[in-house]
Amino acid sequence: MCCFISYNRFSQHNIFVKPYFYDNMVFNPGQLLSKGNRNFNSTFSLKKLEVYFSRIPVKSNNLIQVNPLIYSQWDQAVLNGPNNQFFHLSCWMKTLIDTYNFKPLYFMVQSDHACTIPILVVKTLLGKKKAVALPFSDECDIYCTSMSHDELVSKLLSVARNEKQDRLEFRGTTEFQPSGEPSHTYWGHRLVLTKEEILWKNLSSSKRRNIRKAQRENMIIAFHNEQNTIREFYQLHCLTRKRHGLPPQPVSFFNAIYKNIISKKFGEVALAYSGKTPVAGAVFFISGSDVIFKFGASDKSFQNMRANDLLMWEAIRRYAGKGLSSFSFGKTEKSNEGLCHYKDGFGIERVQLYDHCYNVKTGKKEKKSSYDNYLILNMILKKMPIQLLRICGELIYRYFA
Repeated sequence: MCCFISYNRFSQHNIFVKPYFYDNMVFNPGQLLSKGNRNFNSTFSLKKLEVYFSRIPVKSNNLIQVNPLIYSQWDQAVLNGPNNQFFHLSCWMKTLIDTYNFKPLYFMVQSDHACTIPILVVKTLLGKKKAVALPFSDECDIYCTSMSHDELVSKLLSVARNEKQDRLEFRGTTEFQPSGEPSHTYWGHRLVLTKEEILWKNLSSSKRRNIRKAQRENMIIAFHNEQNTIREFYQLHCLTRKRHGLPPQPVSFFNAIYKNIISKKFGEVALAYSGKTPVAGAVFFISGSDVIFKFGASDKSFQNMRANDLLMWEAIRRYAGKGLSSFSFGKTEKSNEGLCHYKDGFGIERVQLYDHCYNVKTGKKEKKSSYDNYLILNMILKKMPIQLLRICGELIYRYFA
């Protein structure tokens, strides 16, 4: 299915992963295992499940470990939460597991079922393990009313020690603010969707000029949910990543996005065409009344047509017209003022996002290194051919988590 805009001017089994108590310890059914393999198997069959138990010390307000692929109420709890969050959903978890084989550690709080805590265990290049909520995700806030944020961190640090992990990281939080200075801060960008005339008025004057210019260039904007459009977007994505001196994510990641998200109506691909040539694209995720601009890409040789601005404007119009209420433009490093200024032009509001990173052994917060430290590496990667960059992405992208 495709929508064109042209200018000619949990499962049915309902299984809950129940904790078992003994001497103030909880034994939680762990990951789903294939026979003879102790790695998580995301292509599971309910008839072939083997469950193992891990010892997780708890006190009151017990953490309950669940598998969202089986426990269908997980997604319902996320969508019914105080601020439903796409990156908590099981479709995003499955996308990351299918691509990178991360191990999931997902929790709810026994006395607060609106509190969903998604964690994936990742490995660094040095082989150390990190528990991250969540990798490759713009925002991952945690809403917990039954205990303090510091108490929740303490319980999760105990889990991390039991699992022999080196770091515990909470990324992209707003409401979740345990004590101590954040390890890192970003800008988040949000637009309240309202009437079209108000949205147009709130655009910067340069954005309105660029949109009118793109309309005069007879650009065509199309919104898709077909798999072949993911391939078209990926070609633009590789060009964009090279331009920024970054390896692209593996193509399997975008195939997993299609399989788990777009084909399930949780997202769309938008492409801007000059004639029959795609010159810009974006991937959007949808959760409840919120839409997220997750990936953007373009061919710089068509930059003077201002296709990106028209594409984003048509996305804003489309989702406002569908009755959605909030449009997220993702997150940006505070040092990247150029990108922040670009997003500001759409009338967005900046909000602070925080990372909280802990040394599991000491329980203390640690500062997170700035992406500015990778400028030399970016310069080297810009000179690489796209095929070599793609190989780099296939081999090492999982270690950027």
